[in-house]
Amino acid sequence: MAMASSASLVVVCSSSFFVKGTAVSSSSSLRLSPSVAAFGISNGGGSRITAMATKKVSARPKFSGKKSWLPGVKGGGNLVDPEWLDGSLPGDYGFDPLGLGKDPAALKWYREAELIHGRWALTAVVGIFVGQAWSGVPWFEAGADPAAVAPFSFGSLLGTQLLLMGWVEGKRWADFVNPGTQALEWATPWSRTAENFSNTTGQQGYPGGKFFDPLALAGDIKGGVYTPDPTKLERLQLAEIKHARLAMVAMLIFYFEAGQGLTPLGALGL
Repeated sequence: MAMASSASLVVVCSSSFFVKGTAVSSSSSLRLSPSVAAFGISNGGGSRITAMATKKVSARPKFSGKKSWLPGVKGGGNLVDPEWLDGSLPGDYGFDPLGLGKDPAALKWYREAELIHGRWALTAVVGIFVGQAWSGVPWFEAGADPAAVAPFSFGSLLGTQLLLMGWVEGKRWADFVNPGTQALEWATPWSRTAENFSNTTGQQGYPGGKFFDPLALAGDIKGGVYTPDPTKLERLQLAEIKHARLAMVAMLIFYFEAGQGLTPLGALGL
């Protein structure tokens, strides 16, 4: 039985037959293009089926390594498909409406900032939920709670935090400006070997190695030697940046809720 429409022709048969070398099984359907000539096919049992023949039954769209944040929109110029973003960065979907990444040096810094802020947001979101569930104190009031800074005074806690964070952030900045300079014996005095702190992946912000990837989630450890796995690393980089962006949006929502005296758990009715 043949049914025609303005868009295509669907052929349905109850026995096997062939269309230009393509086998169609019993009780199956085939969608063909109307822009060709009709011809008859006999199934050997006396019945005749009229169909439309084509040279190509289906075609796959060409794959492009560059993804778009508006996949349904064609054109749009640099708003939809910025020429300075080539899709090589993890999670790069061409979203840069303000053109902040036109300068390669600025793009490198913005990616570093996004990655670090995202990791802090991931930690903060977990800490807010767990902290309030454990203590019952809203996260924006935790610092004012009398037991929050015990057994340290506020000054001691602040000084320790500034000292430790200043040291860590200083080293991160030095490595960003001059990659590889921090994987030295003097830079890691507590380590027997600086190799554990070296950048094994060769990518900024993803050092890997036995210290930063002790479970070898993005590589393998054989004979005490850490070897990065590009396939694992690429998958984890994409997962991390997606979760990091979601966590940063969540923190923004938490701030708006705190302005109204609400907490994430309270907003959920918990």
